Amino acid sequence: MGAGGAVLRTGWEQVRRPGLSAGVTVGQVVGAGVARARDELVWAEVGAHRAGLLQEAELVGGLEVLGETAASLSRARLRVACEVAQRGLHLGSGFTLGDWLAPRCPDLDAAQVRDLARVAAASREGVYAPLVEAAVRGVFSIGRAAAFHRALVRIRRAVDDEEFTRAVALLVGAGAQPLFGERDIARIIAALLRACLPEKSHEERARAGRQLRDVHESNLAGGTVKRIVVTFGDAGDYEAVRAVLMSPLAAPASKETQEATGEVDTRTPGQRRYDALMTVLRRGVAGTRGQPTTAKATLVVTMALDTLRRDSAASGGGLPGAGHTLEGATLSAATVRRLACEADVIPMVLGGPSEVLDQGRRRRLVTPGQRIRLAARDQGCTIPGCSVPATWCEAHHVIPWARGGRSDLSNYALLCPRHHTWVHEHGRTARVTTRGVVWLLRP
Repeated sequence: MGAGGAVLRTGWEQVRRPGLSAGVTVGQVVGAGVARARDELVWAEVGAHRAGLLQEAELVGGLEVLGETAASLSRARLRVACEVAQRGLHLGSGFTLGDWLAPRCPDLDAAQVRDLARVAAASREGVYAPLVEAAVRGVFSIGRAAAFHRALVRIRRAVDDEEFTRAVALLVGAGAQPLFGERDIARIIAALLRACLPEKSHEERARAGRQLRDVHESNLAGGTVKRIVVTFGDAGDYEAVRAVLMSPLAAPASKETQEATGEVDTRTPGQRRYDALMTVLRRGVAGTRGQPTTAKATLVVTMALDTLRRDSAASGGGLPGAGHTLEGATLSAATVRRLACEADVIPMVLGGPSEVLDQGRRRRLVTPGQRIRLAARDQGCTIPGCSVPATWCEAHHVIPWARGGRSDLSNYALLCPRHHTWVHEHGRTARVTTRGVVWLLRP
């Protein structure tokens, strides 16, 4: 305990020893101590204005002391708030405990006030005593104590008193572990809810959550900045979008790509996530008549259709040939034959006559059949070093359609959305051969 903690300890020892000074009440002792602490903090604030004169070690030490002081004040405020809740001082004013505390805690935001009020209110029930005491002693933060209380309230009616007491002790013990971060605590709380809540409760909560789903526009700067706000009503939907934002689509451009294009990827993390999300959205709405231009079959077979259909037993243990996914994983001929029973098989890719590959000037957009052949040829974005797979790429007219370019395979190259924009901005062109695309990246 630091010097400040020793002073506070001495002050509270004086409070607990009535009659120490004749005619001095406990309230006067506490009031004098709080006033002195306030004066000392004012001096600390004044001293911080000259932080530029401090050495590095003094800055680090100063932050540590201020952190200890702030934590001590937070604990003291919680203890006082608990006393307010237990006495019901807020009830006479007609305010909720949170509304009563808010103007008296101007340094706290709305969420922090709610957490403070929740933990203080919990102090009125003995079953939460271990939780409140741990927060008052600084074992864990008020925010973490409030999260625990929210979970405990949800399960209280689903378990008996003995099980509930054990649940309180379990969460207090978990919160006291210094190695547990917020993600660990969230997983523990989720596990507790899954174990204690009946299936009906989960379903009801999921239904209630789905009712909150919403998408609306919120324009800024007089409408010049457009914003769409999404409220997820389903955890699965949220995780699906989050997976896109955390996927390789949102990763920085590789060193090889930056060297090949001669440009540094200066996008912020938020901009990369935006680009990833737009890639997926464009993939969903791209195509003619609303259908996606990437075929839903993820298997591209390179052997002939008649070879695939031939009985492997009659051919002496299998025919040569292989297949591969759009991501490039190689599959044996036997595996291809098995998957062909379960997945869509596209005759055009397998050598069938079902679709004309070269559309000339009859159609501007790439067809699903062409899209599969491009995936088989290019494997992914054709800019050197780019790792975006074919599934998330766009078909680019090497000779632009507006300049007479044809919608033929020999005039298409797969590009990820970012490099598609880059190619158009810099006017780059390429040579397309039966084996792939060679970009002329230098002007």
